[in-house]
Amino acid sequence: MRVLGIDDWSWKKGQIYGTLLVDLERRKPIELLADRREETVKAWLLTHPEIEVISRDRGGAYAAAAKKGAPQAQQIADKFHLLLNLREKLKELMARKQKLLPQIEVTTSKAIADKARGAPSACAPSSSSAPVGGSKSFRHMSPDPRVTPSSSIPIPSAETPSQISRSNRSARYEAVRTLHQQLVSQREIARHLSLSRNTVRKFLLAEAFPERSRPPYRGSILDPYKPYILERWKSGCWNGAQLLEEIKKLGYTGSDALFRYFMTHVRKQHQAAGTALALELSTARGSISAPDDLPPKPSPTRRMSPSRASWLCMCQPANLDEHQRSLVERLRTAHPDLETAYHLSQAFVSMLAEHRAQDLDDWLLQAKQSTIREFKSFAQGIRRDHAAVKAAFTSKWSNGQVEAQVNCLKLQKRLMFGRANFDLLRLHVLRRV
Repeated sequence: MRVLGIDDWSWKKGQIYGTLLVDLERRKPIELLADRREETVKAWLLTHPEIEVISRDRGGAYAAAAKKGAPQAQQIADKFHLLLNLREKLKELMARKQKLLPQIEVTTSKAIADKARGAPSACAPSSSSAPVGGSKSFRHMSPDPRVTPSSSIPIPSAETPSQISRSNRSARYEAVRTLHQQLVSQREIARHLSLSRNTVRKFLLAEAFPERSRPPYRGSILDPYKPYILERWKSGCWNGAQLLEEIKKLGYTGSDALFRYFMTHVRKQHQAAGTALALELSTARGSISAPDDLPPKPSPTRRMSPSRASWLCMCQPANLDEHQRSLVERLRTAHPDLETAYHLSQAFVSMLAEHRAQDLDDWLLQAKQSTIREFKSFAQGIRRDHAAVKAAFTSKWSNGQVEAQVNCLKLQKRLMFGRANFDLLRLHVLRRV
């Protein structure tokens, strides 16, 4: 065995991990270790002095174990993990600058059944308000919503579940910032406030309270029939059972609960507006609204997510369409730091794709001299692992084959072999050797 690939695998995700060792030339696993500690990997490497090349991820434990257990071997950092680390830093930067990210239009999904799309009268109001078919008789109903004892007292708008959730999250944000100003470590803050360290770190990196964006409206199977329902409602048909019977004959195949939820909203808006003629169908969320109080927005927008912004910064312009390139231009002009981050990201991706290892030191100097702390941190991590990262620019070896073997290991683990003990799982993984 000359070329070794090493990676971890999860026995219990987030808690217990093992180590998988793969012969990259033969493309087969050669050993399975019960943990991923530095001492365990080092002890195994000391028994195999024939190893010349070790491909690994950016984990510090594997780097230290390879340095002590196989000093004669050349270490190679995996290219995929290098790009993954870069994008993680980009996402941190975009989350910190979230208020500066451009607004983009929301595109709703067409989650409508084919039968509903082909309904001839779904989008056209009926000229008659008589019941369809004539076989059933429906009683006259009031347009006001039914009032039960539990709902007779309205809940103030400041005490709705969404407002309560936001106020609680804002209080946690302020508590994290206060403890951080008192020089309390992130680990202690997470333990004291019962938060994850990722949440604490996100709060500390944000320049302002990170608001949760409202998810875009994804469409409903009831959407084609809402204009018909609203027209019948304006004509004086306020019986929900009758309207449900009518739209079912027009092709509606959705649930009764979805229809009742929409009708409850119609009745509440009717009661608030005082007249049915003032009601309109909002194209933004597929709901009923009064035009004086809440005018419909023809093109709803939302803030670009940090994940998408980081993806656009790492994609080469030749692989983007015209709309995506326009988003990149808007992103770059939003702030000087975003412009610098885009240039640094594009330079690193191109440098890695074109195997220009000689330009790595110049790029690290530019990242260090920038005012972006995320890129400074990324550059410091590369300098600590400089030899392995530089070898990744010219070597043909990577951890792609190791990741494939990890997927095969997960399958065997879930086929009950991992339920018994580690020894049985190891035998089934290594039986192909």
